[in-house]
Amino acid sequence: MNDPGPRTDEDIERLAGELHERVRALNQLTQGPPGLTAPGAAYTVLGNLAQTSFRLVQAAEQIDAFLTRELDAGRLGHDRGDDPVPAVTTVHNALGRCTEQAADLGDSFRKAASALAPIRALDAGEEPTLDRHAAASLKEQEVAQIRPANEDFPNPIGDVLPGPPNPADPLPPELRSPPHPRRGR
Repeated sequence: MNDPGPRTDEDIERLAGELHERVRALNQLTQGPPGLTAPGAAYTVLGNLAQTSFRLVQAAEQIDAFLTRELDAGRLGHDRGDDPVPAVTTVHNALGRCTEQAADLGDSFRKAASALAPIRALDAGEEPTLDRHAAASLKEQEVAQIRPANEDFPNPIGDVLPGPPNPADPLPPELRSPPHPRRGR
C-alpha cells in the first residue's frame, strides 16, 4: 500500500486480513525448523511486536472515532430497526478495553525486549558465566520459604481460632447481610 492514491474500505479490509495472516506466518517461522536461532532476532521480534501492539491502540481509537462521527451525524442505522446507540456504545466500551489491553500488551513486549537486550548467544566453546553467589542466594531464599508451618503457627489451631458462635450473641452490624430486594416480575 505504498501508492499515494485514495484508500477504500476494501483496501483497509484487505490490510486487516493480511495482518492476521502475517502473524500466523510469524508464529510458524518462530516455531521452526529452524525457528529462532539468535537472541538478537528474538529481541527484534519482541520490539516489533511491541510497536504493533501500540499501533493497534491507534487503530481501535480511529475506528471508535469514526463510529462516533457517523452516529453523531445520524448516518448509522440498525438492521433490526432498533436504535443504533446501544450497539455503538457497546462497541465503544469494548474498543476502550481493547486499547487498554493492547497498550498493556505493548508495554509487556517492550519490557521483555528490554530484559533480553543484554543476552547473547555463546560462542563455540565459551562457558556460561553464572553468578554463583546469586545462585546460592536464590537457593537460600527458596529453602527459607519452605520452612515448616509450625514455625509460623506454634499454637494449636484450636487456641488460635475462636470457638463456634453463641446463638444468643447478637451479630455485629458489619456481619449482618442486608435484606435481598424482591425482583419485579
